[in-house]
Amino acid sequence: MIATRYIAREIYQPFLAVVTVLLVVFAVYTTAIVLNDVVAGALPAHVVLRLVLIKSLIALEVLLPVAFYFSAVIGQGRLHSTSEMLALAACGVGEPRVLRTVLLPAFAVALVSAALSVYVRPWAFHQLYVLKAVADAEFDIEDLEARQLFVSPDSRFAVYATSVDHAARNARDVVAQMRHEGRLLVIEAEGLHQPPHRLEENPVFEFSQGRAFRIDRYGTRDTTMDFRVLTVRLEAPEPPEIGYKIKMQSTRELSRAVEGKGLAEFQWRLSTPVLTLLLAALSVPLSRAPPRRGRFLGLVIAMLAFAIFYALLLSAKNLVHDRLVGPVPGLWWPIALLALTVLALFAWPWVRRRWRPRSASPAYG
Repeated sequence: MIATRYIAREIYQPFLAVVTVLLVVFAVYTTAIVLNDVVAGALPAHVVLRLVLIKSLIALEVLLPVAFYFSAVIGQGRLHSTSEMLALAACGVGEPRVLRTVLLPAFAVALVSAALSVYVRPWAFHQLYVLKAVADAEFDIEDLEARQLFVSPDSRFAVYATSVDHAARNARDVVAQMRHEGRLLVIEAEGLHQPPHRLEENPVFEFSQGRAFRIDRYGTRDTTMDFRVLTVRLEAPEPPEIGYKIKMQSTRELSRAVEGKGLAEFQWRLSTPVLTLLLAALSVPLSRAPPRRGRFLGLVIAMLAFAIFYALLLSAKNLVHDRLVGPVPGLWWPIALLALTVLALFAWPWVRRRWRPRSASPAYG
């Protein structure tokens, strides 16, 4: 029907813009947090982009439903503010038809959000934990500070330098000790340079103008050499131990959880598609506004309503996480409350008409 396609177009048009804005805001916020860790020396700078991309992928499971919710409120609010909803209602397109029109694309968003939550979320968290573990285990010259001894987490090598230029990835007056090709290697050098490298690659040290001592720890074949340039590729570190992390476990495995962290994570993943449909339904009554009042009034109310509901949902998840609440009601009670709110808002016009006192008939004569 032309009318329903027209309503759907008003919802589709702002959807892409809203998704882009929310994703950009989240990416900027995440980048600021990651950069703070880089400045503090907790993470190397070359992992920033990958961390931001992974965290943004994880956030999409929530950003997509929220973006559709806001775009639906914006689109319907425009139709109400220009009296087009009144015209559509006069043509027989009432709120039930509008609700069906909104829920149809919401089902598609719910399916995408469910796939992100059930399948992509554990994979992305696994990549995130691996990336952080590898970044913690590897050496980068940005971890080196002047006149401070750096020892690798697995004690494979130690480096000391009197001055460090992080921007140029250089160090001066260096003493290093490392295991190399089954022997202990001690190096004194005027300079050290570490070329940029990926996490999957073994780091390389380029020493200049110095002397190296290769010590045979199990024999007498010790050697000494002077060099102008000495390139040393470090041995690959031991695979990092990630341990058991709830968020990277498969949904099938979490389905056996009956309490605590596993139950909270499992119910959170299942709640995402339900949340998408309920928010889409909520957008219909929240978009009601008298003509010429302003189409952004409904958007402000919608933002406040979502903030309150999301705070309740996070609180419910924490209660399940801390074993203060069991599988029932779990974190389903805020969703049930949202469903009741949607039903009440849809029923309110009928209740108001039902109980509105009849005005007295005008007298003539």
